[in-house]
Amino acid sequence: VQNRSMVELSQKSESDQITVLNLLRARDTLFARGGNRNRSATDWYNYCRRHFLATNSVQQIADMRGHVARELSTLGFPDPTDRNGEQNRSNGMYDLSLFEAAIAAGLYPNVASRSRGESNFSNMTNRKAKIHISSVNSCQGQPLSSKSQVPQGAVEFVAFGELVKGPQIFTMSQTTHLTSPLPLLLLCGKLRVAPIVADKETTATTTTTAAQNKPEFALLSVDDWIVFQCERETAAELVILRKRLASAFLRMVAHPRVGMGSLTTEERDAVSTLTVVLKSGYYANANR
Repeated sequence: VQNRSMVELSQKSESDQITVLNLLRARDTLFARGGNRNRSATDWYNYCRRHFLATNSVQQIADMRGHVARELSTLGFPDPTDRNGEQNRSNGMYDLSLFEAAIAAGLYPNVASRSRGESNFSNMTNRKAKIHISSVNSCQGQPLSSKSQVPQGAVEFVAFGELVKGPQIFTMSQTTHLTSPLPLLLLCGKLRVAPIVADKETTATTTTTAAQNKPEFALLSVDDWIVFQCERETAAELVILRKRLASAFLRMVAHPRVGMGSLTTEERDAVSTLTVVLKSGYYANANR
């Protein structure tokens, strides 16, 4: 029953962090209704009981959220609780694609991967790990709780908060399944690109027309660990996008009170492009 309640709170997000966010949103909704505050407190207590939650623990998380928001505002950044602010790229909506991207960027390099048929994940140092039993992703029926069912040749990624050494194997707590690898490619680590050199024998047996029509490919690697193959032209465009994003983020951090207003036209376009690409990558892979 408790596991079913956890999965219900997660709203199919496959994410402990988003599950906590859903919980805080439910709390905010109950206390924002107005009227009798004691009634709201009672409703909240009953809500926590139904979902096997400790009210004090949730209150600590809510208080921490408030402290962080105030600290950011003190530093000059826009109020992170303002859903309609310019910094909110989801336009006040509940957008899992942007949540996942923020989680991946914030937790990196705490990322692990596995291929079809594998039960365990491997992290950057090639340590094998499983999902910790405290994670919503360990609940029966959750895709990450059993062997990977991704298509042959595909890779399944998970971001995690902490790697804990157990008696036999490492376990990952505070996990989030990354629906798309694009947040890793665009927001994490150091991106390197290398051309793929065609095999001489293959080139010799290829007709001139076929060779002219065949696109050239390149390898993109994040910290020499996560490797992607794409057309050279696409690789070049992604490198340019990353450079403009890095410039935009540095400028916004240096001038937090100005925010997006401090960006050049190219940098603003890069941030807008990032939003579109992240959403596109997420929703193209969301059905599972």
